[in-house]
Amino acid sequence: MVEKLIDHEKQPNRFDTPQTFLVVDDEPRARESLVKLLRHKWPDIVEAEDGEQAIELIGQRRFSLIILDLNMPKKSGDQVLAYIRDHRITTPVIVISGETSINKVTEAVRLGVYDIFRKPFNFDELEHSIHNALDKMRIEEEKAQIQNQLEHSERLHRYMVDNSPDLIYILNLNGEFTFVNDSVMRLLGYEKRDLIGHHYSEFIADEDRMKAEFLFNERRRSSRSNRTIELRLKCNPANPAKPFEVASRPIELNSMGIYSVDAADDERVGAYQGTYGVARDISMRKKAEKLIRYQAYHDLLTKLPNRAMLLDRLDLAIKQARRSDESLIIMFLDLDRFKLINDSFGHVVGDQLLVEVAERLKHEIRNGDTLARLGGDEFMLLLPQPTSREQAERVAQKLIASLQRPFYLRGREVYVNVSIGLAEFPADSDDLNSLIQKADMAMYEVKSTGKNGYAFFNDKLEHAASEKISIESGLRNAIKNNEFEIYYQPQINTETRRIVGVEALLRWNHPRLGLRSPSYFIEQAEESRIIEQLSEWVLNRVAEDLFHNQIFIDSGITVSINLSATDIRKKEFPENLVSFTESHGIAPGRLEIEITENMFMGDIQACIHKLQVLSNKGISIAIDDFGTGYSSLNYLRELPVHTVKIDYSFVSEIERSKKGAALVAAIIGMAQGLGINIIAEGVESEGQSQYLEGLGCPVMQGFLFSKPSNKTVFLAAVAKQHKQSPDTVHA
Repeated sequence: MVEKLIDHEKQPNRFDTPQTFLVVDDEPRARESLVKLLRHKWPDIVEAEDGEQAIELIGQRRFSLIILDLNMPKKSGDQVLAYIRDHRITTPVIVISGETSINKVTEAVRLGVYDIFRKPFNFDELEHSIHNALDKMRIEEEKAQIQNQLEHSERLHRYMVDNSPDLIYILNLNGEFTFVNDSVMRLLGYEKRDLIGHHYSEFIADEDRMKAEFLFNERRRSSRSNRTIELRLKCNPANPAKPFEVASRPIELNSMGIYSVDAADDERVGAYQGTYGVARDISMRKKAEKLIRYQAYHDLLTKLPNRAMLLDRLDLAIKQARRSDESLIIMFLDLDRFKLINDSFGHVVGDQLLVEVAERLKHEIRNGDTLARLGGDEFMLLLPQPTSREQAERVAQKLIASLQRPFYLRGREVYVNVSIGLAEFPADSDDLNSLIQKADMAMYEVKSTGKNGYAFFNDKLEHAASEKISIESGLRNAIKNNEFEIYYQPQINTETRRIVGVEALLRWNHPRLGLRSPSYFIEQAEESRIIEQLSEWVLNRVAEDLFHNQIFIDSGITVSINLSATDIRKKEFPENLVSFTESHGIAPGRLEIEITENMFMGDIQACIHKLQVLSNKGISIAIDDFGTGYSSLNYLRELPVHTVKIDYSFVSEIERSKKGAALVAAIIGMAQGLGINIIAEGVESEGQSQYLEGLGCPVMQGFLFSKPSNKTVFLAAVAKQHKQSPDTVHA
């Protein structure tokens, strides 16, 4: 239907093309004479010698004019006229005939002939009649064409109105509907007849009636009329064919007054006739706006309030607490070991766990409390109104207890713990952001001291946080200002009393605090990833200090360098280290990297692979601080370990505790059984040295033999050893 309306073409006008006449006469000479006269002005003439031939030609093509004789063989002129009438052919016909019978003439007129001439005829009169007939026909065709265009335009406009997605209406002077389009059924469930003759107010939602009184029945015109006004229209609750889930539908209204004279100048406007309006359904837009508002203030996974809503409510709660001189408490909650669950089961299961955690936590709080998800596995709880620390503690205990029950994920029991930090307004802070920050500090304090508990903020935490920031800032400046130094502590073979190895120890020459060991700054260096720059600096400095010295190169002494978990986790770590040894001409067997057991708490398989690559290249692997971490035996079995370093804390117990001495003996025995080298750290007395040597630990490191020293002192010791026995190389 719509294609027919859109593709409608104007009917061709026969006068827009060359005009063709049909001359019908059975007398050849009369026909030829007439044709010759006509061709002076109308060259396209078709001839027919009788009525039968004329009817055949008229059926095949369209003529602008037909000149017809009445008395002809086969078929008469009357029969031709009857054919033209019966087939509703509009071509004008002029009769030229010798017929004198009044009945014949009357019949011809009845059959619709335009004009009649008797033979012989006056050509000027005929020519004048032809012009008149053609003009009349042109006018009638143009009139018909205009009428057809009007009808087409009306059909097109009605189609557009009835198929518009918007509700289009007209009200009379009394505010009653006189026209509504077909969209009223789709939008509201009413038939047109349900509205026609009824006042518009019957269909306005009750809450919008006052608003609609001067808007729906608009009298103003043009730019002064209302635009995009939002109202709600009632839906038809009694329509069984189209049941509506809602009682009303939101619409955007545009309406204007209708006047008898449509003029731009208001002074010429005539009488008010009614109102024309368009009501657009905005249900989907309203749903979208509602969803956007929801998304802006809620976490889509757990359906809890998000950070934005929490901040709004916390800001309001703080203002109310100030006015009432009351307190409030916030809790910062972080799940323990959530990353492990995500890595083990995948993020889909991790998301399911977060949803179930949120549900359990919600059941433990009051209606006026706000539990929000900040992101990841972090939540925050706002306890407004007067809340004592004792009350907050009970809530924290309930929250922790609620998560002690197992969660069932993919048929397996999973347990999670939670660390909770609490901060109180105004005791800890009267500023919103500062209060959150202090709850966060308290939560991290719980994590650092064992997890699965709660703690209130205190000033010591702030001091510790401030010190961490100070250390991090100082580290960055230390790199720029070249404040780091390397100290070297020899590793001695007690049987030969010769240096067989050396550990490179990093020190920070702090401009205010003096020389600092890694225990002061290594944690912040790793958290801020400054450790990567430090490790690179240490490797290059060691290469420059030692492997550019020919006596050291000839000594065969092995250099041990401590690396962090961050270094090892880098994907390209093995390749970079091998490339480093090659670029500095360091024989792989001269380099040993020291790692701690705690480095393998993450992906142990990836670490094993990387260390195996280094081992295959000849680089030794030593486990530092052995026995202080976890699963020591397991690591010794799986890792390509060449050396175990007994931690100084165990060595210091040799002379003070039988248990300590027994533990050292067990470690040495185990390493010997696995064929692993042993180095004892922190040896400070002859008694310790003798005990270790008696157990078969020949290599030691500690103040008994040498304190850590700068490269000058260390290289002097190497040179002295070389002079004593220049041809001896100790591995």
